[in-house]
Amino acid sequence: MINWLEKYSTITALEADILYIYSDFRSLGAHMDKFKSRDDFCESFVKPLLEKGKTIILTTFTYTTEGIFDVQNTKTNLGALNKWILNQSGVCRSEHPLFSFAALGPNARVVKNVSKSAFGTDSVHDRLKNKKAGFLHLGRPVSLGNTALHHVEHMCGATYRIHKAFKTQVMDQGKPIGTDYTAFLRRRDVSGETFEFEFTRAAALMHKAGLIKQVGNEEDLTNVSFYWYDQALDFLTDLFYSNQRIFIKTDFIGY
Repeated sequence: MINWLEKYSTITALEADILYIYSDFRSLGAHMDKFKSRDDFCESFVKPLLEKGKTIILTTFTYTTEGIFDVQNTKTNLGALNKWILNQSGVCRSEHPLFSFAALGPNARVVKNVSKSAFGTDSVHDRLKNKKAGFLHLGRPVSLGNTALHHVEHMCGATYRIHKAFKTQVMDQGKPIGTDYTAFLRRRDVSGETFEFEFTRAAALMHKAGLIKQVGNEEDLTNVSFYWYDQALDFLTDLFYSNQRIFIKTDFIGY
């Protein structure tokens, strides 16, 4: 049986109170035959953390831009662990119809009753500040980025993104709770520009600065990587102010 607790200890992840997890099981899934079921396999990553009193948070994005988003019932099409968490007893899920999060553990309600903005003040990203939170990547290279960089872009006023509201009706416990939730999305009005995000340069600088603690290998997707939430967002904010094109594959800059 894989001892994930030992790996987490090696990279100091157990020092965090809240762990924001990104996972990719294309390589780590090779160990699945050692478990009775897919659920047992997913639980093996999370149970050691919950038993240590940690709170875990995973993305459960659905990108529901119209119609109804049901907090309790709308499924996510993200990875195995993201789907797994929505079926767990005691899970809390945030209300944003495009960018929802699910959490388990003593501080799970940190994701509830968030702002209508996916990023910025009182979003899940904003609430994780000063909470002794960290990112934990399981088989997913840090260089692929994370959604928190869009929170940085939002707070810094990136000119290649715009605020957009959606008419999606959000339902929770069978009751309508709101509409007009917003997100800070890539602009589509500049000819020849897609503003596709790019995180390779930022990740390399984070590694160079010693922010990322890691065992395994990102190249073969066996990495278990940890970095502190506040430290990372401060670092990414400084990168943006030094180079407003650091997170995009373009030389665009707005004046």
